[in-house]
Formats: sequence, structure tokens, C-alpha cells
Amino acid sequence: MISVALAHGGIKPLFFSRRLYHSIASRPTPPVTLEEVDDRELQEQLQRVITAETLAEARDAIMEASSSLCLLGCSAGLRSLDEKEYFTQQALRAYVEGRTQKALEQFVDGMNAMGLAEKIRSHIEELEPLFVGGPKALQLQDLLDLFSVSFAEPGSNRRRAQNQTVMFWNDWLIEVDEGTRPVTLEQILVFVSGLNSIPPLGFPRRPIIEFLQCDDGSRKLYPEANTCEVTLRLPIHQTYDSFVHYMESGVIQAPTFGFL
Repeated sequence: MISVALAHGGIKPLFFSRRLYHSIASRPTPPVTLEEVDDRELQEQLQRVITAETLAEARDAIMEASSSLCLLGCSAGLRSLDEKEYFTQQALRAYVEGRTQKALEQFVDGMNAMGLAEKIRSHIEELEPLFVGGPKALQLQDLLDLFSVSFAEPGSNRRRAQNQTVMFWNDWLIEVDEGTRPVTLEQILVFVSGLNSIPPLGFPRRPIIEFLQCDDGSRKLYPEANTCEVTLRLPIHQTYDSFVHYMESGVIQAPTFGFL
């Protein structure tokens, strides 16, 4: 399901831990911490081993945890206090990574149905943002870079009006990003595309900004959008305040994305 979702530009699987991602990529994983152990009893037992100040205390703590440690294959004792950190790290790895090894192998086999695991191994750094880090908010630069602009020929009156409108658009997005406007960047993207985030592989074709300039002299006040083609049509206004008013009214009042 993850492979198909990514291949079709679907939702990013941003729930991977860095440990899981590096395991899939066959890369060394960092030391395991106690916080990664979800068994509270085992966590407390290993904590006592770690904080033991004498060899006798460490051995007693290991004895208390013997039933759990035997299941993990970590039943060997300590010969010196210096070995306690190595011992606990082995136990932590056995719990966090060893127990899940078979499940990981099955998971990797599934991801390789479309060659995804192999791509991760070949491009580990480039693909990591698709899997690790959790959902990220839409950024101002994302919207500024998203669209190509369909301009009229340079030097024409239409082009001058379009240049001014693009300036209004950029300034408005900056204010929206600063949180001083009643709409959000996500609401604007929903109005344009029906999505509140940009697909991980982008849109099938680059979104376009067009302009609502009528040859018969009539005037359209509100923005329009074609969500199938991801086209935003901006109205032409003489002042920035008028442009912002109708853009925000259009985004807020649209009963469904792109329509008034």
C-alpha cells in the first residue's frame, strides 16, 4: 500500500522512525534508548542494571529480569561492572530490533513489490523526507514556487495589469504566512487543488496561474480555480486592498473548492 501510494503521488508515509528507515536501507542504526522499550517492567529492570554502582547490584538486577532476558537471548551474566552498558545495549537491541526482525523482512518484501526498498537503499538521503519526520506544514516558499504564470505578451496593457496582480498575489501570501490574514496557506491550496498539502511527487503537471481578463470589458471580482488541472485564475484589481478582499472572500465563502 505504501509503495502504490507513493507511486501514484499519494500521502507521504511520514510515520517511520529513523531506526526503521535505516533498517530498511540496510544502514547501521543508532544505539537503542530505554524510551524505545514499551514494556514498562523491562524498562525499569534495565534501568536498575544501568544505575547499579557495584557488580553485585548489577547481577541482582539482571537476576530480577532473568525471565524477560532469557526470552531475548540475553541470559549471560556480568564478569565486571564495565560490561553493564554493553549488556544493557544488547538487551535493548534484542527487544527493539531482534523481536521485529521477521516482521521487518516481510515489510521490506512488500515494499519491494514496486522496487521501493531498493530505491531507498540507493537514495537514502533524498527519500528520507518522504518517510521520517512527521507531517510538515505547508510553507510559504512551497506556494511561491508551485505555479507557473501564463502571462500575456510583454509591453501590453494586459501584461502590465498581470504583473501588478502577481505582485499583489505574492504580497498577500506573505501576509497569510505571517498569520495576519483570516485564511491559511492550506485553505488557499485546497481552493486551488482540493488538497491541503502538495503530493510527495508533485502534481501530474505544474499548476498554472491565469488571469480573469475579459475581452468584452466585463469584470470578474472573485478568484476561480480548476482543480482537475490545478489552475488558479486571479481577478484583476486596481488596488491591493481590493485584491485581498475578494481573494479572501472567495476562499472563505467557496462552498466547495474552486467554486463560488
